[in-house]
Amino acid sequence: MSLAKRAFELQQVDLLIQSQHKQLEDMDLRLNHNTAVEQAQVSLASAENSCSELEKQYKDLDAEAEALRTNITRINEKLYGGKIKNPKELLSFEQEAGMFKATLSKKDDTLLEMMENIEAYKQGIKKLQEIYTAAASAWDKEKAELQVQSQAIKAELTGLDTKHKEILSALDKDTLAAYEGIRGRKGIAVVKVEQGRCLGCRVTLSISELQRVRGNAIVLCDNCGRIMYLS
Repeated sequence: MSLAKRAFELQQVDLLIQSQHKQLEDMDLRLNHNTAVEQAQVSLASAENSCSELEKQYKDLDAEAEALRTNITRINEKLYGGKIKNPKELLSFEQEAGMFKATLSKKDDTLLEMMENIEAYKQGIKKLQEIYTAAASAWDKEKAELQVQSQAIKAELTGLDTKHKEILSALDKDTLAAYEGIRGRKGIAVVKVEQGRCLGCRVTLSISELQRVRGNAIVLCDNCGRIMYLS
């Protein structure tokens, strides 16, 4: 087997190993992050926080309304208790009661609106919880499948690593150095020669170059600088 063919086989294995590692990285990302689940979590948390804040505002406003009701009751007791006889004082209490009642009416209207909004939030939260549960369930299923695929790829990588070492042991230092140097610069170090052309740059080779490529020595393309391999 020619050195160029061995270098070509090494490149094929290297590319496979690189591809498999990239797949594992992608799988790890998908195992640790899921856009649908994360978006559902954010939406659910936002709705729950908004609802909680509105419920707090409702509670505070209800306390204010209750205080107004207490004041109105207190004033009514004075107005209708028969103890106050002074007309001016009675009028003052009536005006005060009227202001409290007007304020209470507005607060009651606001409380009713807030209650409706809280109920709407709770309905929305229920739907968002369903969306989150469905997304999380789908992700759990996907993760189980990804873990099976990941194990299969790792097993394949073990075999590729063994083959990689076998090919390395059959290459001399100069060939390996040339291969690694070119691959580091160009990505693809070894290219086939078909129909008299280098497939790395599509340049047609001379007869003398073709004869050299047919030999055992490593031959670089004069145009693209890659190792040429004639299958």
